[in-house]
Amino acid sequence: MNTAILVERISLSDLSEVMEIENACFGVDAFSRRQMFYLMTYAKGTFLVARHDGQLAGYIALITSRRHNTGRVYSIAVSPQYRGQGVGSALLNKAIKYAHIIELKAIFLEVRMDNDSAISLYEKKGFTKRSIRLNYYEDGADAYSMVLGL
Repeated sequence: MNTAILVERISLSDLSEVMEIENACFGVDAFSRRQMFYLMTYAKGTFLVARHDGQLAGYIALITSRRHNTGRVYSIAVSPQYRGQGVGSALLNKAIKYAHIIELKAIFLEVRMDNDSAISLYEKKGFTKRSIRLNYYEDGADAYSMVLGL
């Protein structure tokens, strides 16, 4: 991991920058400010940000279900100017470490089938494809449902 990348819990003061990244990465599929605020403050799990040389470069929201003892990467995004620099990997590493600490059995996520770089990253971290979700995204794109057994 690049030593210039720091992953830490989100602060409410990060919301505007997180929304900039969310909109840049997801367009019509982006969460609203209200949805993101909920994930940051009320959802069970952890919400982390990555800073690259002090600049907010990405985030991950891992939502947990104690009932099922699993987690779900509800959202992960890296600002376009920081892609390919280890930010996504650092975020996933920290989320997976958190999942181990709280003894989750698995982490689930969905990813666009045409997002080769994200799929590659997830597979490097040990996620496997388990199914296809048709018309998962607003624009009708399909998604892989992936899982990481812990």
